[in-house]
Amino acid sequence: MALKGKISLEGALTKLAGFQCRYYRQIIVVSLIITLFLGYGVTGLRFQGNLRKEMPEDLPVYVLQDKVASKFRGEEFLVIAVCLNRDTGARDVVSDIRDPRVIKSLVELQKRLENESSVVGDVQSVAMFFRHSDVPSNIERVERVLDSIPGSERFFNRDHSITLVQVPISAGLSEDKVTEITNIIQKDVDAITRPPGVEYKITGMAPLIIELLRLMREDMVLTTLVAAAIIFGLLVLLERSLVKGILVFIPLIFALTWTFGTMGFLNIPVAISTVVVGAILLGLGVEYGIFMVSRYYEERKKRGREEEEALKIAVSNIGASTFGSAATTTAAFLTLTLSVMPMVQHLGQTLALGIVFCWLAAVVVNPCFIVFEDRVERRKLADRVFKWANKNAR
Repeated sequence: MALKGKISLEGALTKLAGFQCRYYRQIIVVSLIITLFLGYGVTGLRFQGNLRKEMPEDLPVYVLQDKVASKFRGEEFLVIAVCLNRDTGARDVVSDIRDPRVIKSLVELQKRLENESSVVGDVQSVAMFFRHSDVPSNIERVERVLDSIPGSERFFNRDHSITLVQVPISAGLSEDKVTEITNIIQKDVDAITRPPGVEYKITGMAPLIIELLRLMREDMVLTTLVAAAIIFGLLVLLERSLVKGILVFIPLIFALTWTFGTMGFLNIPVAISTVVVGAILLGLGVEYGIFMVSRYYEERKKRGREEEEALKIAVSNIGASTFGSAATTTAAFLTLTLSVMPMVQHLGQTLALGIVFCWLAAVVVNPCFIVFEDRVERRKLADRVFKWANKNAR
């Protein structure tokens, strides 16, 4: 039965090769249209930097956490860390974060922040204790005021070198909205009078997620481009031909575009686990193109077969052989979707899609480019022979 299945697969691939040889231009055009369509899906590719959303939501411990969060917290906080920097070299540097100059700047900052429409609640900082009265003129009086207020010590660290300002914003904001709010707060920070030796730094969970998303994008682009450059260089060296290197690399370009485009349309996010999927697919999928190109030119040049016959042998033999490899690899990646962890599920879905697209691009699309290149070379050779014959005839 297995032998019969293999024979039927090879027979179908042989018929496909005949179709490819006759209609290679049309297949190339259709594949380019599909690639442009799926390339548009890449614009909708979503990055997921919130690790909480990559965790299982139906487990009791996470369900309880969500209930508690929705009951007692409907907002998130941006945090402004006001820190001492004694190495500035400026004169009269602040040595204690409770310095009246720092308190005055915090009062000014708090007033600005509370007037922002994007701030959804009360800003919490040590400035709350001074905004309705004059700030004392020396640090000893500031200390006495703070000592008289229970809970004021929670705004400072032990050596009084850092104080925090908590700015409430709506929970679950988009990346663009968080970036917009962060920029507004940064403008307010830049507008206040800041004493020498004091730095104001914006942090918090939302900015951390935004920064993580930025790093993920940069890492995905960097790893994919570096892997592509290395693989393409090795292909040119191994094949000893720039043209053959390009022919092997073409299905990888199609496969990556199709994979990321499909992820965009299916709303499969790029998470920490899937950010390197481009480099992985380049490494796993390159062998399909190598086998197809090598076998075709072996049949053409070493065995002297005609174009269509060589293509049928290459597509049927290599296609059938690599089908088993692609199927087993895809099945292995699909088992990852059985995991309770969404990030592992997304990794399995993405790699399975990628391997399928790598095989389809190498077996269905790439032979058409091989035929196209072969015919272009034959036409060039015929032109050179014709020119040489005319020259000698004269």
